[in-house]
Amino acid sequence: MAGYSDTMNVAKGVTMTFEPQIRLIKINGDADDDDFLVPTHWHEDHDEIITVLEGKLQVTLGSEVKVCTSESGEAFVPRGILHSLKGFKGVRCVFTERTNPSDFDKKELFFRNLFAMPDWMTGGSLLPTMQVFHHGDMFPAFPVHLKWLEKAFVIILGGYIAPLLGYRLTYESLKKT
Repeated sequence: MAGYSDTMNVAKGVTMTFEPQIRLIKINGDADDDDFLVPTHWHEDHDEIITVLEGKLQVTLGSEVKVCTSESGEAFVPRGILHSLKGFKGVRCVFTERTNPSDFDKKELFFRNLFAMPDWMTGGSLLPTMQVFHHGDMFPAFPVHLKWLEKAFVIILGGYIAPLLGYRLTYESLKKT
């Protein structure tokens, strides 16, 4: 992304580096680092491919829990499937995340907008978070998983109410204006 840093701090001890169509995530694994957790969610417009290069990562696909390592190969996350990611406390992990279709630029914008929110790690504010979700093809999983309800929740809160109340994305495009 022209004019923006290629690497962002995600949390204490966790960084994300943006490469063309790939995100490289590094979890240091130090004892006092933040826990790495991506809560359960799903995507409508893209699949994800997770590749662990070093260490191990817990990937949950639907009700199946896998521990992925560099030896286990790629974890393919089909669009529409509930999934989450979790690091192991005290274990260094390096992995990549890429999408299918491969030119899915919404992903970098999603992460840049999410990390630009000062309180995103602690749940953030609902409206700006749903606005980022709306523009980034991400839908939270409710306790009773009904895709139409989760999608309506994101569209109404993030697509209509947040902008109506003056919320704006930090990054509108991949080009610095």
